[in-house]
Amino acid sequence: MSAIQKGAVAIVTGAAGGIGLGLATEAVRRGMRVVISDIREDKLRQAQESLTAMGGEVLAMRADVTSEADVENLAKAAVDRFGQVNMLFNNAGAFVGGLAWETSAAQMDWIVELNFKSVAHGIRAFVPRMIAQGDPCHVVTIASGAGIAVYPGYATYSPTKHAALALTEALYIDLVAEKVGNIGVTIAMPGMIRTEIMEPEKASPSALDLDREARHENATVKRVEQLMTGNLEKAMPPEELARIVFDAAEAGELYILPNHDSDAMKARCQAIGTGRATGVNPYPAIMGQSRLSGAKEDAPIGAPPGQLDKGAGSAAKATEQMEQAQQ
Repeated sequence: MSAIQKGAVAIVTGAAGGIGLGLATEAVRRGMRVVISDIREDKLRQAQESLTAMGGEVLAMRADVTSEADVENLAKAAVDRFGQVNMLFNNAGAFVGGLAWETSAAQMDWIVELNFKSVAHGIRAFVPRMIAQGDPCHVVTIASGAGIAVYPGYATYSPTKHAALALTEALYIDLVAEKVGNIGVTIAMPGMIRTEIMEPEKASPSALDLDREARHENATVKRVEQLMTGNLEKAMPPEELARIVFDAAEAGELYILPNHDSDAMKARCQAIGTGRATGVNPYPAIMGQSRLSGAKEDAPIGAPPGQLDKGAGSAAKATEQMEQAQQ
C-alpha cells in the first residue's frame, strides 16, 4: 500500500518556494496533510496561506535543517499536530559555484551541512518514528543530476549531492537488510528546474561571503552560473517535477531522473560511472569539447579532440546538452 493516501502526513523541507512548494502543493492536491519548513519565515507564511487556500491542512514551522535539534523539533511538532508522519521530503538545499582550491572552509562546511547533513538529520528524526508506526511510509531525497556527474565550478555542489545520493541508497539497503517493509525510498536526480537555485543568498547565513561579483572574477565559475541562470526560464517547472516524484514514489521507484534523462546525459553519466568502476578516465573526452570552462573563451579545458581517452568517447556528445541538465 502506498504512503500517498488521503489524510496521510507529508513533511517537506525547504518548502517556502521552488521544488519544496511544488511538492507541498502536490501533496495537498492528493489529499495529504502537510508540514512545511524553511528558514524564510515571510515566504513560509505565504506558502502556508497558499496551501490553506487550496483546502490543505497545513502546519508551517521555521526550521534550519543544518540543525539536528531543529529537525528533531520539526518531527515532534508534526506528530503532536497530526499524530503520524508518512512521507519525508528531504528537499532543502542550495548551489554556489566555486573552484576546488578557492572554496573557503566556511562555505564548504555550510554547503555540507545544508545539502548533505540535513538529509542525515531528516532520516534520524523521521525514520524511527515511521518504523514504530508500521503503516505505509516513504522517504524522498531531492538530490540532483550533479549527484551522478561532476561539472566545472561544482566543487561544493557535486560532492554534497553525491553524498546525499549515497546516504539515501544506504537507507534503502539498510531497510531491506533489517526487513523493514513499510518504508519506501525514492531518490530524485533532476536536471535544471525553474527555481531560485541561482540565488544562494536566500538560504545562507549572513556570515558567509557569497558575493556574486567576487565569484564571477573567475571565468569558469562565471560561465557556469550564467549558463545555468540563462536556462532557468525554459527549465522544467517545479509543479511538473512534483507530479513525477509523487508518481515515482507511488510506483515504488528508487531512482528518477527528471529532465536529466536525455541520451547525451545518459552517455555522460554512464561514462563517468564506468570510468570509476574500471579505472578509465572519462574526463578528457568530456572536457575536450566542453563549452562550460576555461579562462579563455576559445580554449576549453581538457584534451583536444583526437586525443581523447579510449573508452570515454561516448561521453563527449553529452557536452552539447550539459547546461540543460544542470541543477
